[in-house]
Amino acid sequence: MTPPAITGQVALVEDDYTLVINRGTEAGVVAGMVFAVSSGTGQVITDPESGRELGRLSREKLRVRVFDVQPLFARAHTFAETDSFYGLLRIPFVATDDVVTIDVGDPVEAIAIEGMGYRKEANGY
Repeated sequence: MTPPAITGQVALVEDDYTLVINRGTEAGVVAGMVFAVSSGTGQVITDPESGRELGRLSREKLRVRVFDVQPLFARAHTFAETDSFYGLLRIPFVATDDVVTIDVGDPVEAIAIEGMGYRKEANGY
């Protein structure tokens, strides 16, 4: 059985590579956990037949790995996937092409624990 999803929000942006999530050990967060940070607002999807709002598209901005966990919050930093040079060396990733803006209040969701699966990826992979 899959454990319940741990969701929360960005509580603080410390610097260009580190942020604070408003969930900690009391919510089940552990060091090594990977969170997807998504856009807070996405494009509205409207049913063409009824005109009813079906929901919003949420775009993943980036992923962060938790390195410090307190009872009510966790600190995490950006990283590269392990198939890259920086990921293999566990060096925080520095994007050079695109700038990703993270805002306080952006939603986060736990997607993995380092070294073991946590839950199925949101995109089905």
